[in-house]
Amino acid sequence: MEKKVSQIININCYNSNLQFFISIVMSLYYLIYSSVPTRILNDAELGQLLATARAENNNHQVTGMLVCLADSYVQLIEGPEEAIITLYQNIVKDTRHEQVVTLKEGKTGVRVFSDWAMGFDKDNYTLTDYSNTFHLLDDNLSKLLDILYDN
Repeated sequence: MEKKVSQIININCYNSNLQFFISIVMSLYYLIYSSVPTRILNDAELGQLLATARAENNNHQVTGMLVCLADSYVQLIEGPEEAIITLYQNIVKDTRHEQVVTLKEGKTGVRVFSDWAMGFDKDNYTLTDYSNTFHLLDDNLSKLLDILYDN
């Protein structure tokens, strides 16, 4: 009898874990927005912003990519829907930028930037730490554009 109870518990745990995994995969959400910086951030400010974003994103299973140009930002964030909605509400309130416009959002089954707590690129940047950054012409930007313009 003890073995049967153990097997039932193991099956129930497996089913619970599987359902939890499926709910996470099914509830992935992405959002792409653009905005206009209110001022240009210096390298120290930008470094601090990235460090904070990467730590917070990691805590909430959020991944994504931020492109900083002189006159605009474009960002894709992806993760659990509730986390993305809460994060976006905070992003909209951030005074470091304005004219925040949602470009595209929706449910998705897969992460595009699963390895990045926050990928980053800035034109003419002078950051000395290039980890988790990309060049504007590499495949990661193509992924963002593919999502943005996919009908």
